[in-house]
Amino acid sequence: MRGSLMKLATTAQHIALLLEHTDNVAAATAYTELMHKPVTYQNVVYWRSIFIDHQGSQAKADAGIIAEAKPIRKALPGDDLGALPDLAREYSSILVIPDQHAPYGHPDTNNFLRAVGLKYLPEVVVNLGDETDFHALSFHDADPNLDSAGVELHKAQVAVRELAKLFPKQLICDSNHGSMVFRKAKHHGIPVQAIKSYRDILFPHGGGNGWSWADHWVLQTALGPIRFQHQAGNPLGEAAHVGCNLVVGHNHSLFEISYAASTGKLYWAATAGCLVDNTSLAFSYGKVFPKKPIIGCMVILNGRPQLVPMVLDSKGHWIGAL
Repeated sequence: MRGSLMKLATTAQHIALLLEHTDNVAAATAYTELMHKPVTYQNVVYWRSIFIDHQGSQAKADAGIIAEAKPIRKALPGDDLGALPDLAREYSSILVIPDQHAPYGHPDTNNFLRAVGLKYLPEVVVNLGDETDFHALSFHDADPNLDSAGVELHKAQVAVRELAKLFPKQLICDSNHGSMVFRKAKHHGIPVQAIKSYRDILFPHGGGNGWSWADHWVLQTALGPIRFQHQAGNPLGEAAHVGCNLVVGHNHSLFEISYAASTGKLYWAATAGCLVDNTSLAFSYGKVFPKKPIIGCMVILNGRPQLVPMVLDSKGHWIGAL
């Protein structure tokens, strides 16, 4: 629309009108009378950038807008950095926590992760994201039998707070469920500057200073770097593309490590399962899928990946042993 509307005036008319009306509101009124179409203040700002500031170059005007937008806080967690570990050092023990979807996580999650932590003594903890579910805010139909958005968030905050007691320092990957508030705000035209940060949403009474969110994380090990991110369409192919080993979550029914080799390098990609309560109505959509969620987590010891399943009894409870 901006292009077709802009073409209702010649370049000469644009320049003359913009020079005559230095006030953008007044210029919008003059444009509306000239074009017999409603012209907004925003239209005028953009056209002034093209015809006055960049001598008629729309490409340069667009580039200027992009450059000016860079410092603006985006709907991404780059400004939610807490007390970061040393990302340059080599780590010999890494705990990887897959999708929890609080408050719809498996009820034995914390006891299981506590046992894993005591056994493997991780030096750093990576959370693959979907730390919260935000079912009530989903773009899909929400189950009316589940909690409202406010009640769900309160329960998720409680679950997150308990996990933070276990592992006060975590590197969290941005994810489709974890970022639901930002996604919904964008969908409804709410600027990100009007939204609380990830930390303020999940820790409304303070805390969480050791949790950091980013699109992905890369940690160093004795066998080379490992990249952690929430999801990948083809994990092994993406590992080859980024040139290092890769760990992802997102796909609840995959709990695997795949290897591939080129003439000069062996690399792997892992999908770390999940920690959800598969009996919750939040995951009722999965009843039609033949593959079911695999509950567990992952550790990386001296650069070597190892899957740690949460073995369940016939009633779906963790048996209490690793």
